[in-house]
Amino acid sequence: MEMHQVRYFLAAVRTLNFTRAAEECNVTQPSLTRAIQKLEEEFGGPLFRRERSLTHLTELGRQMVPHLQQTFDAAQAAKLLAKGIGTQLHAPVTLGLAGPVSDQLGTALSRVVQGLPGFRLSLVKADTAAIVQGLLKGDIDAAILPDPCNLPDRLNTFILSRQQLAVIAPATSALGGPEPARVQDLATMTWIEADPHVAAEFCARCSEIGIRPDFRHHANLEVDLVDLVANGLGCAWVPAGLALPDKVRSVAVADMSIARTTVFATVAGRRRSVATDTLARALRVLA
Repeated sequence: MEMHQVRYFLAAVRTLNFTRAAEECNVTQPSLTRAIQKLEEEFGGPLFRRERSLTHLTELGRQMVPHLQQTFDAAQAAKLLAKGIGTQLHAPVTLGLAGPVSDQLGTALSRVVQGLPGFRLSLVKADTAAIVQGLLKGDIDAAILPDPCNLPDRLNTFILSRQQLAVIAPATSALGGPEPARVQDLATMTWIEADPHVAAEFCARCSEIGIRPDFRHHANLEVDLVDLVANGLGCAWVPAGLALPDKVRSVAVADMSIARTTVFATVAGRRRSVATDTLARALRVLA
């Protein structure tokens, strides 16, 4: 399998038209067709079905898309990193972050720094609404945001991870004993909201038993959220495994599980800088 074959295949996936895919790749249609046929020979079956003007993926083709996309992105990231080493680019990027720096982001940044000596990172931490506004205004180049619900159509996103959430409570709370807490126990506590989508999902679960949780307080950032819990203002949902101070305890929950999706976002149609594109590709490989 050669990389140009993968590139032609992905172009055909996007366009579902071999003529347009060939134009996009700046090759003749017979050349593109032969390259895809060679892939089909390697994979042992057809990737597309071509019925007159209707072209669509076979089941094998659909299964191959994420694997070949990851292969292509990894190769492109490597090329960009190699180019950066050779040219010593001045490559600044302003990254918006609505949450803590994850291991995934840390790994991607480490790879970019090693391969792109001119890489310059400006990290902006704020709530989701402020980060989105910064993206749309052009003050922020890219962002990592929790939960992709209700993001503007102007943003291009791809999923980085699904993060399991956990309940935390003040160390003096009745919650957190030897037995896991039940939904009835959680629903009667005072709560601090950080992510409205998480709060909405929790409320929907509790409504099934006829109880509405009391979300009395709000905090934009997780560090503030933990501080409010430590000072006894209520309970909260936070990423599982988050480091907690002595005044805060994690609470095992018997009959409820909530997860949060994290996405990487840029503005659709806006030209990416070398640094932004390299970071995006490094993160996509890890996703």
